[in-house]
Amino acid sequence: MQKQAQLIVKYQETDKKLKLIEDELNGSEDAKKFFTARKFLQTVKEKLAELDQKAKVLTDNYNALLSEAKSLELSAKSYEDKIALCETEEELNALKRKVDDLKAKSSSIEQKIDSVSKEMNDLYKEYADLGRKNVEMKAVYSEYGPKVQELKTSKDKEMAEVKAELDKLSKEINAELMAKYQSRRKDKKFPIVFGLDFSKNMNYCPRCATQLFAGFVSELKQGEIKECESCHMLIYGYDSKEK
Repeated sequence: MQKQAQLIVKYQETDKKLKLIEDELNGSEDAKKFFTARKFLQTVKEKLAELDQKAKVLTDNYNALLSEAKSLELSAKSYEDKIALCETEEELNALKRKVDDLKAKSSSIEQKIDSVSKEMNDLYKEYADLGRKNVEMKAVYSEYGPKVQELKTSKDKEMAEVKAELDKLSKEINAELMAKYQSRRKDKKFPIVFGLDFSKNMNYCPRCATQLFAGFVSELKQGEIKECESCHMLIYGYDSKEK
């Protein structure tokens, strides 16, 4: 195995210690409750803004419908007043048709008003639910924040020791290779580095089983550390029969 491969594998082995500590910190029930509350509180303003925008649209629609309903009502009244002045049956029938048409439109508007009113009532419930949950999550955040911090503090020394070891190792690793590793690490991927055993005639990614081209494998045999085109994990080659 080439030196860079040895170093990145050793780095990952050390990093595994850090990952185990992180998993312990983030996986505790206290931490889960704390992070759930924190995430909610970080987004509550955005959710409130969404509700405000929805409320504005509904209010504008409601007012526009009321205005239209009033206009139709006045028009219908105007036509009804004219009916008494009709001199012919033809004029009378024409006005009645207009009145009937206006009444049909008014009925449709009333249905729309009822629908918007229901949406507004549902929205008020969303506001109330958001307010209640906000109070609840603030209490959870306050209760579990200190507990999470206490657990983290208990691990600070151990984490610092591992990070110091990782920092030392990283200085010996190619900067581009290290950047690729850290990028995967930020994506919550682990493990990141996988070995391809030449003695077993493997021609597929050890992580995702995607078939590797002959040229890809050839470059691994020359000591390169490659990135799988499918899962983007790092692959190095080795021969388990070599001593």
